[in-house]
Amino acid sequence: MAFSYELVGDANIQRSLKRQMEVLNSMWAIVYAVSLFLSCVMASLATFHMRRMGGDLFRSTVRFVITCFFVCTAVHSLAGGLFYSFLAASLTSAFERDDAIEVTDEEIQKAEATSGSDAMKTLLLPDNNNDGEEAALITKLTHGSDRLSNALSALLVAENIFFVLSAYWIFLITRELFKLAMTTLDRGEACERRVIKLYASGAMFIFAGFIISAAAIVIPEDGYNKTYKLLSILELLIIIASIFYSLVSLCVLRSKGRRNEHVHGMLMISPLYRRLKLMMIVCAVFTLPYCLLQFVLLVIREDQVDVIPDYIVGIFTTLYYLFGAAQAFVMAASQDCCLSIIWRCIPLHVRNSPEWQHLRHGRRSVAANPTVIKAPKSNPVFVNTDIESSSALWAQAPEDVIDEAQQIHDDLLREEATRFRGYEITTCGDAFQLAFHDMKDAIDYCLSVQIKLLEAKWPAGLENVVPSTKTVRSGHLKKHILFRGIRVRMGIHDSHIDDGGLVSQVHPVTGKTLYIGASEFIGREVGDVGYGGQIIVSKRVAHWLTNNQDQISIPCVLDYHGVHDVSQLDVDLDLYQVTPAVLDRRRNYFRKRRQCEDGEIAVDVDESGHDGTPGSGSATEGSASDYRAERSPIASDPSGLIRMWTKV
Repeated sequence: MAFSYELVGDANIQRSLKRQMEVLNSMWAIVYAVSLFLSCVMASLATFHMRRMGGDLFRSTVRFVITCFFVCTAVHSLAGGLFYSFLAASLTSAFERDDAIEVTDEEIQKAEATSGSDAMKTLLLPDNNNDGEEAALITKLTHGSDRLSNALSALLVAENIFFVLSAYWIFLITRELFKLAMTTLDRGEACERRVIKLYASGAMFIFAGFIISAAAIVIPEDGYNKTYKLLSILELLIIIASIFYSLVSLCVLRSKGRRNEHVHGMLMISPLYRRLKLMMIVCAVFTLPYCLLQFVLLVIREDQVDVIPDYIVGIFTTLYYLFGAAQAFVMAASQDCCLSIIWRCIPLHVRNSPEWQHLRHGRRSVAANPTVIKAPKSNPVFVNTDIESSSALWAQAPEDVIDEAQQIHDDLLREEATRFRGYEITTCGDAFQLAFHDMKDAIDYCLSVQIKLLEAKWPAGLENVVPSTKTVRSGHLKKHILFRGIRVRMGIHDSHIDDGGLVSQVHPVTGKTLYIGASEFIGREVGDVGYGGQIIVSKRVAHWLTNNQDQISIPCVLDYHGVHDVSQLDVDLDLYQVTPAVLDRRRNYFRKRRQCEDGEIAVDVDESGHDGTPGSGSATEGSASDYRAERSPIASDPSGLIRMWTKV
């Protein structure tokens, strides 16, 4: 590729031009290329991560638009990196040749006349500023009347087109996350595919429009030059609009009270709100300064470009070219990888803190468990758990006790879930949501967890911090422990066509399979009903247990519990209680506690839950008869009145 530049009579100016071009080649062009290649690599890895999640990409709109954003960002960064690499190499080669020969005006005119599509006149003019380098490379190309080679022009056009497409997908990501945060309703698979096709058609329309516009401008004008200015301004306006759309979405979510989510009695920042906020911060820091600066550089006159210090232009441009890497980091980075990298940089007192040890222990526990439980593809059985009085417990217990107790609880529930093929959908604070492949595993899991919680080595400081952590023993001569340590309420509900359709989709951030539908909602309601240490199941689960009790590995007792009103769905649920046979005395405890809260009796329940009356029956493996006698609400309530209640 042959280059020529106009010789200036003054030898000092000529030397200044060469010096500045050499600095450009060795600094800003290389910095830009490295930044773009880094963004390309990270965006490509993020795309690979999205594909490794498995599942159908076209069933989740959020996942589809995020993947498309990473693809466009990777292509945009690759085109830009190649452009700066080839440009720097070409300029260096041209100046080395020019230094070796004496160039005359006649030769310059001849080179300009015979250069064809592979030559370029003055690319950058010296600005005589002491700030150093020529960083506003693209701006000066756009302002000038000089042209690039066909290859460099194609790379620059490709970079601009995929830059616009990245802004388009950012806009759609914001829109989809905003809609998810505002409502929990799912569009359904068919509607999801229609929306995906609509978004893809919009991307193709933008791509075709900019290809045609670029070709109509670049080819007749013999290169990428100032005629492209209006299209460049339009590109900048699009990315600025997408940033402000993210800001408006955050403000709306905050004003509508969607900044926080109330899950199992705990108020936490919404993950969707946090994701939107991170995306907006990345856009604002890495792209907004560049867009505003480039917008100013494009609208001012050519002789005013050098007024803005080149180091400011260079820094803002470098940040912009790192946008893809930053967005990939906040949306798809691995916590394990980051902790391993920064381990040596963290102060010793932080590494020795209980919080850090808890975090590292939790990550190691997950990494040490090679068993991978797959999410149920159809008819999952939901199990929802929650610690009773957790908010009061965490507020009153010492910090080291909280950390140790929480770790014991989490490890126990996860270990048992692996044992019974339970898939962990999500956790929020101390609450777990799991999906099992069948009712047998779900029931065995809950029974086993209740027994293992009694056997766990709880910290001594946990005892009686709140009433729900007080050790309770039965009232018989041979005392048995009924409660010890943390008490966990558990609910089981199976998905069924009678509850309506159930949609499963992969979360674009966590990679976890999520379920959306009435069955999942009812499962959460059932999980919120009971007391700590109580297992509540819905009617279909109870019916299955009655007919298949011989399949359950742990003997248990089944009792009718009552009716629970789900006002959001306008349904009444018949609920039942499952108790491990070895903890049969809990049945009387729960019955008395409920009667006290309903105001049916004036006496309080003693520590054992025993009121001196004859036992309520022995717990045997053949407890199906208990269920048959009590599964009718009228039969279980002598007064014939069914009381609807919820646990506060």
